[in-house]
Amino acid sequence: MDLWQLILRAIQLLWVVLITALIGNVIALNHDGPMAAINFTMFVAVLSWLAVLYGLAASFVTSLAIPIVMLALDGAAALFTLIDGIVLAAKLQAVNCSHPNKGPGWIGFGAAGVGKRCREIQASTAFVWFLFATFAATLALAFLSFRRVGGSARSHGPGMSQVRV
Repeated sequence: MDLWQLILRAIQLLWVVLITALIGNVIALNHDGPMAAINFTMFVAVLSWLAVLYGLAASFVTSLAIPIVMLALDGAAALFTLIDGIVLAAKLQAVNCSHPNKGPGWIGFGAAGVGKRCREIQASTAFVWFLFATFAATLALAFLSFRRVGGSARSHGPGMSQVRV
């Protein structure tokens, strides 16, 4: 693996840690608010953890760098982060967290500090979009690696026309 993929994995790790912390705090402080989008975001965070940790491990242990696995993990993570970014942005709506005028069905409703919950969800939404951008980049690099190697973990031997007798 090259240096760019290692840098992207480190940036992904940062975003995943931030998303997990923020969404975990939203879940911990919930008191009857809508939780479907929040729970989906935590699912996406767990899936992202798997993809990032496998990608980091594969960058240091080359026998783990199986292109089809990297392609599948990065593809699933990119797809689910895209969906999660859209869902969070749609559920949160364009709102001023200092003075939210939304009803009980709004995603920011449900905690004693509605403004704090709203800001945490806003920050999580931004970090999910940053995470999506890094997963899209690593997906492109995984696709190029898959095309270059042909999908196998090992390089193939020479063809029959290249063997000398």
